[in-house]
Amino acid sequence: MSEWKTYKLSGIVELIGGGTPKTSISEYWNGEIPWLSVVDFGNNQKHVYKTEKTITEKGLKESSTKILKKGQLIISARGTVGELAVLGKDMAFNQSCYGIVATDETENNFLYYLLKYNINKIKKNTHGAVFDTITKQTFDNIYVEIPAIKEQKQIASILSSLDDKIELNVQMNQTLEAIAQAIFKEWFVDFNFPGFDGKLVDGLPKGWNYLPIGQLFKNTIGGDWGKEEQNEEFSEKVYIVRGTDFDNILLGNISRVPVRFIKKDNLNRRRITDGSLLLEISGGSKEQPTGRTIFFTNELLLQFDLPIVPASFCRLIEPSNIKIGAFLNTFFNRFYSIGGTWEYQNQSTGISNFQFTYFAENKTLAMPENPNLIYEYSNLISPIIKKQHENILQIRTLTQVRDSLLPKLMSGKIEIKK
Repeated sequence: MSEWKTYKLSGIVELIGGGTPKTSISEYWNGEIPWLSVVDFGNNQKHVYKTEKTITEKGLKESSTKILKKGQLIISARGTVGELAVLGKDMAFNQSCYGIVATDETENNFLYYLLKYNINKIKKNTHGAVFDTITKQTFDNIYVEIPAIKEQKQIASILSSLDDKIELNVQMNQTLEAIAQAIFKEWFVDFNFPGFDGKLVDGLPKGWNYLPIGQLFKNTIGGDWGKEEQNEEFSEKVYIVRGTDFDNILLGNISRVPVRFIKKDNLNRRRITDGSLLLEISGGSKEQPTGRTIFFTNELLLQFDLPIVPASFCRLIEPSNIKIGAFLNTFFNRFYSIGGTWEYQNQSTGISNFQFTYFAENKTLAMPENPNLIYEYSNLISPIIKKQHENILQIRTLTQVRDSLLPKLMSGKIEIKK
C-alpha cells in the first residue's frame, strides 16, 4: 500500500448529468438511440447492453440528455441509488443517473470496481430531504487509495475475468431458453412436430383440441410474507421468493433472497419441490407485464440451504405430471415474452395483477389428447434445463469468488506481482 496514493473520489472522476426528452413530443421517442434509466441496469451485472426505451436524434439534440460511450460508467443517483454498470454500447441516459468517466489518474474498468468497493460509502453520503440523492458533493466527501495505472489494470483484469465468465453463462442461459422456446413454437404452434403428416382437421392436427391451460395443473398455491422474527408459531426458517427475487435466483445470487419464518403447516403445503413452477402474479405494468416463471428441479433446489416457499404475489403451480412442468415453463416464458400476459392483468391500487384463475380457465392452448408428445418435448429440453441450472450454480460460485476478492484487491491486501 506504500505506493498507493490517496485522492478525493471527485478528483479522479468526471460526472456527467443526463436528461429526458419531452414525453409529449412523439418525434423524440422510439428512435435508434438507447436511452438508459434505472430500470435498465443493476442486479449485480457489470454490463448493460439494451434499454426499455429509445430516443431519436431530434430527441437527443433538443433535450439535456447526453451520449455516454461504450466502456464508460453509469450510476443511479436518485431513488434507488448506487446501482452501477459499464455501458456495452453508446447510450443516452436520464437525469436520475450520472455518467462517470475516469480522469488521467485511473481508467474506466478499474474505476468500476473502485466504485463497487466504495458503494456503501457512496450510499451513506447521499443528500436530499425527500429522496436519497447522489450529488457531486457525495464524491467530494469520499477519499480513496489507488495504485499506479499498471497495477490498476492488473487488478481490473482479475475481477473482469470472473465477470466475463458470469456474463457468458447468463448469455448462454438466454440462448438455451431461446432454443427451448423455438422447439415449443415449432411443435405446438406451427405443428411441425415429429411424426406429423401435415394434415389438419379444423386447423388442428388429428387428435388435438384447444384446452384450458389450467387442465395441466394439479394444484396452485399462494404465498405469504412470513415473519422476520422466529417464535413458537412461526418456527420454520425458509427462503421467501418474491417476484423481485426471480432475477437473483436466475443469476445465481441465491443469498440475496430474503429469509423469513413461517408456520409449519404452511411449509408442508407451500414448499417448492422438484418439478414445481413458481409464477409471478403481481407488480407488472403494460410495458413490463408480470408473469415470469422459474421451473425448479432438484439441480436447482440443491443450491439452496433452506426450504423455499412463494411470497405474496407469487403462485406455486404443481403440474399434473412432473414432465409437464418443463412444457409449462416454456409456455409461460413464451407467453410472457410476447406480452401475452397483459391481456390477463387488471390494475388495482396502482399495481398490475395477473388474473391467474381467469387465465387458467379461459386461456386455451392447442394440445394433443395423448400427452406422449408433451412428454417427448419435456425429455428433449430436460438437458437444456439441467445445463441452465448448472450455469446458475457456476454463476453463484463465480460471484462469491469475485465478491471475496474485490475488497482484498481494492485494499491492497492481495499484492499484485509487478
